[in-house]
Amino acid sequence: MKSILLVAAGGAMGAVLRYLFAVLLKDNTQINFPINTFLVNAIGCFAIGLCYAFFINNNNFESFKLLLIIGVLGGFTTYSAFAFETVLMFKQQLFKQAFTYILLSNITCIAFAYLGFSIKN
Repeated sequence: MKSILLVAAGGAMGAVLRYLFAVLLKDNTQINFPINTFLVNAIGCFAIGLCYAFFINNNNFESFKLLLIIGVLGGFTTYSAFAFETVLMFKQQLFKQAFTYILLSNITCIAFAYLGFSIKN
């Protein structure tokens, strides 16, 4: 039960952080590119790599791992929004933007997760 509460509390914090991030950046839909989601995913992937690197050899922090990685970062990152926005771009026949978004999101997020992991190791 403690694990569920930690994940739920972290998820709520992550969702609120995601909302605040979007409010601060004021989504610019004029450019037909979901920059807020892109930035959140990149930051979230970097943070998850960094947290994972810290927690990988520290079993004493299992509660923090649940709270931060699964909870906060799971609530903060928006890969489901990424998928939905990509589908919308395809439906709007914004193929160049859709493919750019797919490539940039995947390459950047994987690279940022690796970078975050590499900083600690």
